[in-house]
Amino acid sequence: MTNEKLSVGVTANDGTGDTLRQAGQKINSNFAEIYELLGGDSAGPVAPRISLDSNGVVFKGFVDNGIDLTLRADTISADRLVVFPDAGGNVVIDTATQTLTNKTLTSPKIGTAINDTNGNELVKLTATGSAVNEFTIANGASTTGPTLSATGSATNLNMFLTSKGTGSVEINKVAFSSQTLTNATETASTSATLIIGNRAASAAIAVTLGQGTTVGEYKIFVNKGGGTMTVTPTHSGSSIFSQGSTFALASKDGCTCVWDGSEWYLVGNQGEVTVG
Repeated sequence: MTNEKLSVGVTANDGTGDTLRQAGQKINSNFAEIYELLGGDSAGPVAPRISLDSNGVVFKGFVDNGIDLTLRADTISADRLVVFPDAGGNVVIDTATQTLTNKTLTSPKIGTAINDTNGNELVKLTATGSAVNEFTIANGASTTGPTLSATGSATNLNMFLTSKGTGSVEINKVAFSSQTLTNATETASTSATLIIGNRAASAAIAVTLGQGTTVGEYKIFVNKGGGTMTVTPTHSGSSIFSQGSTFALASKDGCTCVWDGSEWYLVGNQGEVTVG
């Protein structure tokens, strides 16, 4: 329906404008269109639960209990566009307790904690000023397990897992990263914990062990080969082995070392390990 304008003629009372009847019909037609757009008809009021006032659009509930909801715009500093998606649902209010489903959050800021469904703390977060290092969590496909990694701007990062009071960190099952050595002369990895010597036949293998990176760090040596595996802990030409200068593992033997910050120590029952 188009807007019907009243013809008022060229000059006052010149007889060229609409008659009173014509003018009334146009007025009725225009108001009928507005009435229909607001949801009204000839049998009832227009939008009985919606009205306008100086603050905005006022809504009443399906049951009028005298309480209104007013929708208005805050102070506007620039042109804004608010788009409602092509979907049904509830509007999210920042102060309301609501359940969100299938929402993608990009870099959300979390204050102090993530709570469970009962409102109890599940994970507490402590912010560090100017932090540049963090955890990165990655999921895994098929038989690959998920990964929790220390990441950030630093090249080498420790990861700390701290119990409370006299409590312990209890691990269901643990496995160590490993390095397999097959050449006559090798250097033990600084990042792997389990060092496996696997030289062919009865050939010997000589392994250089450098400094540890963290106090309390362990190295586990296993000799799968048929020859002797001799380990020399050294740094800048000086021995960093507390019990001598070398230790040698017979075929099919193993041993464990721990780093105290300056030297490696053999710990536990070493079987056929010979200290030199």
